Amino acid sequence: MTAVGFEFPIDSSGQWDGFNDPGIEHFAGSRLQHLGREVPQNTIDARIGSPARITVSLRKVPVKSLPGVTDLREAVTQCAKAALGEDSEKAVKFFNDATKILGGKDLYVLQLRDSNTTGLQGPCVNGKPFFALMKATGQSKKVGSSTGSYGIGKFAPFTLSELRTVFVSTVWTDEKGQPHHYVQGKSVLMSHLDAQKRTRRGTGFWGVRKQCQPIETLSDDIPNWLRLVTPDGGLKGQQGTMLSVVGFLPTRGWQNVLTANIVENFFGAISRGELEVKIDDGTLISAATLSGLLANPDLKDSVSDQAGEPEKFENVASYLRALEGGPEVHVEQSENYHLGECELRILVGENLPRRVAVLRNGMLITETLPGLIRFGDFKEFVAVLECKSEKGLNLLRAMEPPRHDAFEPDRLPPDRRQHGRTALRELVVWVRNMLMRHAKDPVREETSLDELADFFGDEDEEGITKQRDENPAGAIVIRARAIKPKLGNGTFEASAASVDDEEGGIADGSGDGDSDGLGEGDGNGGGEENGGGGGDQPPSKNGGAQPKRTQSSGLALGDVRAVPLAPNRRRVAFTPSASGTLRIELQDSGADTNYALSVHAASAGTIKDGRIEGVVANAGERCIIDVELGAEFQGTLRVVANAI
Repeated sequence: MTAVGFEFPIDSSGQWDGFNDPGIEHFAGSRLQHLGREVPQNTIDARIGSPARITVSLRKVPVKSLPGVTDLREAVTQCAKAALGEDSEKAVKFFNDATKILGGKDLYVLQLRDSNTTGLQGPCVNGKPFFALMKATGQSKKVGSSTGSYGIGKFAPFTLSELRTVFVSTVWTDEKGQPHHYVQGKSVLMSHLDAQKRTRRGTGFWGVRKQCQPIETLSDDIPNWLRLVTPDGGLKGQQGTMLSVVGFLPTRGWQNVLTANIVENFFGAISRGELEVKIDDGTLISAATLSGLLANPDLKDSVSDQAGEPEKFENVASYLRALEGGPEVHVEQSENYHLGECELRILVGENLPRRVAVLRNGMLITETLPGLIRFGDFKEFVAVLECKSEKGLNLLRAMEPPRHDAFEPDRLPPDRRQHGRTALRELVVWVRNMLMRHAKDPVREETSLDELADFFGDEDEEGITKQRDENPAGAIVIRARAIKPKLGNGTFEASAASVDDEEGGIADGSGDGDSDGLGEGDGNGGGEENGGGGGDQPPSKNGGAQPKRTQSSGLALGDVRAVPLAPNRRRVAFTPSASGTLRIELQDSGADTNYALSVHAASAGTIKDGRIEGVVANAGERCIIDVELGAEFQGTLRVVANAI
């Protein structure tokens, strides 16, 4: 046996690696989408100058030039036998197809090479970046605010290999300025038995067999297509890393799919000149070409079958306008106690999607931050939110799941979770306040509707009440008139409260009625709105409307909260202003009309005609009721309580 080749270590522990590796399965769907999100993260993190560059190329190489091809064929053959024992049709087909590829003449290799980066620093020992990428599990050697953090993204390239095999070539420089060239291959297959019936691990490495080390010299074992060298064989100016995905099967339009996903996820970094990508078909992704790419219908069509598309692709063009600035862009800044300096860029205009994009280190994290989702009564706008401080970026990154597409405070250590919740809650409140300042019309007592003057106007703002003829071309003024409250069946003052669904627990505190459920208090807050209401639709058995009026007045309620327990279940909490026995009606609070919701069951009182009756309330004491609605419900919940 030669000293260099593929080595699948002997397993003496009695374990067995199945075919469905968790890291690979995590990225198995929309493979090019994940590649376009994960690889640029690593490039940006390793950037030593602007811009960091990625070159994506496709080449065809002879199968015989694949390092360790004989060893790999033998491993695939043994894995195919093991797959039959697992009764896995998916595994059997994979290894049969892999056998055909390795038995052919040529195979495709997708290569992604970065430059203007540090490369993967060695040596290959625990604690170094090269080791973290190639041999560590669940480990990432990056600084705190890096775009990636879990080290799980390294499995994304394996999903695009029909051999589940990737080679890594890198040139890095040590403290003395000496360049080093490393090459190592890695296959993620499944456990299998060798010729001596010994169990071999499912993950194998090409390189020096002893301790599965990389090749650290430019020996003849390394084919030219895996070398990072100058034409004369030198290493000067070659610092960086190249991933070679062997056994790649190019599909029609794969270049467009990859381009679209890189543009969507990294438009922030690209627009600032921090990242450039050149794709195999000649497409250049840069600050200069970004707007044109976002206007390319072929790119939009290429991702139309992905979740949230093509809306997301269209939204990014609007985010870019806000990010690039101009006199029409409102820029607000705030100092958050836990996140430090935060910046919000707001663009108000027609045909904008009313979305807030949250970026971290130039990468789009989410468009659906809880509390910043529903803006039905706002003008059309887009906003881009970024944290500018190192401590804030560290906190946000620590709350992200492996896909880096949300912020989840429960991922923090127990002693920091409340800090994370508070930081997000305060951030959302500030963003909504800024949006109300720039993207919402103020409420005025009088509003002139000049566009209706030709139809309803009265020239001198007088009419038949003063014995004059109406002038259809006159002016019209609408004045807000105070509504006199009606008393309910009891003696309480008329009032009602509306609240959006919230995520979190029931807690005392106040909120913002315009928010999506993030207010003050230990739980994520809701909102409160006092005033009369009502519509013409009462509860029905299936949550619809019937020709009976809703309750429109009742006991004044404070600190109303509604926590979703299921699509048709809510935990409703409120503080009554007076004591008594109540009849409670839940309503869908609309912009013009409130629709009664039918309650099927409740943890307090009894159900009659879709309402909750007989709820005993004490002034100033918190009342919490779990309710089951007659149908699934999303929206703003209005709570009306009347004395019986």
